[in-house]
Amino acid sequence: MNRIRKAIEATGRRARQLVARDDGVAGVEMALVTPVLLLLLCGGGEVALYARSNFQAAQTASTVADAVSRYEAVTSVDISSIFTVSGEIMGGRDFSKNGYVILSSISRTSGAAPKVAWQCKGGTPTNASRVGLVSKAATLPNSLVLDATDNVIVAEVFYQYTPIFDGFVPLNELIYKTAVFRPRLGDLTSAPGC
Repeated sequence: MNRIRKAIEATGRRARQLVARDDGVAGVEMALVTPVLLLLLCGGGEVALYARSNFQAAQTASTVADAVSRYEAVTSVDISSIFTVSGEIMGGRDFSKNGYVILSSISRTSGAAPKVAWQCKGGTPTNASRVGLVSKAATLPNSLVLDATDNVIVAEVFYQYTPIFDGFVPLNELIYKTAVFRPRLGDLTSAPGC
């Protein structure tokens, strides 16, 4: 009986010693916090890349429309050069595989409904222009209204964003941005042959 009592007391002492020890607390806390920190890091990085892609697409649309609107008369060579630059603004090789630009000249004559005068496409379009088709009625971005004899250049940028961590952050993967500029030196309603 004495042995049993000594064994119980020894077990109790050992249990109190184990409870009093805090050697592994930091390791347990780190094991619990690390997945949360990794989730925040990866999610934050993904959101930052998506925001950057949106900004670059908007910048590309603005740059392309602005560049074309500065010409008095535009040719297919000019358009080709502008499309090359647009790929560089978006990040080079990635844009040539995952994005494209559609340029449209929209004009309104004698108070008639705006029509698409011409379109040029840079890259391999997988979606049709949201502005409209050549010689058809135009749907202007942001409900823009043209004056009776007005003309604008519209650049549409389509970019298929590919998340680094697929399915990790729910993001709209097709980025679509537009920019509208009024031609400065000419009306730019003559097709450049592209």
